Formats: sequence, C-alpha cells, structure tokens
Amino acid sequence: MNLQLLASLGWHELPILIIAALLGLVFFLVIRQNRKDYLDLVGILASEKTEFPS
Repeated sequence: MNLQLLASLGWHELPILIIAALLGLVFFLVIRQNRKDYLDLVGILASEKTEFPS
C-alpha cells in the first residue's frame, strides 16, 4: 500500500471522514444506551424475583 495516499488527504475526503466519525459516535451511543436499558431490566427482574419467591 502506498502511504503517500494517506498523507495526501484533500478536502473531498473530509465529508467521508466526518460521516464515519459521526456514525461511530452514533454506534457508541446506541450500544451504551442498550447496555443501560439491559441493566435496568435485569435489576427490575431481580427485584421482582425477590418480591415473589417461589
């Protein structure tokens, strides 16, 4: 691979890099929110299990 291609990024590659960074940010936020929701659900189910022992 020619490393000079990476060193010569022009203005027309900038939108691609911005979109890639924003997409990565969105994926990070979605995964973080899903983890929080999952932990909330696990806590709710655990509290319900202790309230109604079988």
